[in-house]
Amino acid sequence: MSHSNAAEAYRRNSILTASPEKLVKMLYDAAIRNLEISRMALSDPARTHSAEVGECLGKALSIIGELKTALDMERGGDIAENLGSLYEFSMDQVSQANISRTAKPVENTLQVMRTLKEGWDAVIPN
Repeated sequence: MSHSNAAEAYRRNSILTASPEKLVKMLYDAAIRNLEISRMALSDPARTHSAEVGECLGKALSIIGELKTALDMERGGDIAENLGSLYEFSMDQVSQANISRTAKPVENTLQVMRTLKEGWDAVIPN
């Protein structure tokens, strides 16, 4: 087994065996990683219209959409509603970044995602 195949198998296994809480943290990490890549690319005029930007924004949008879909509105009450609103805002900002090809909406989304991730990190240790 090659190094990259072993790394992929490890990653897949860590996802399949993770608790729901750990999965949420992994989703936040992935969203933040893709937003960071797109923010840096959008800050470089030579890369603002690159496929990389579109791919990373698309991945971030999908991840945030999954987080929103996973909310249990019945049991989650106000917390789920507030998270839903933050996810809607974030999805709108990512869409705006994709249309305008500017970094500011990505920075707004990063601020939301990092704040939410910090909350999860405080509650669910690694």
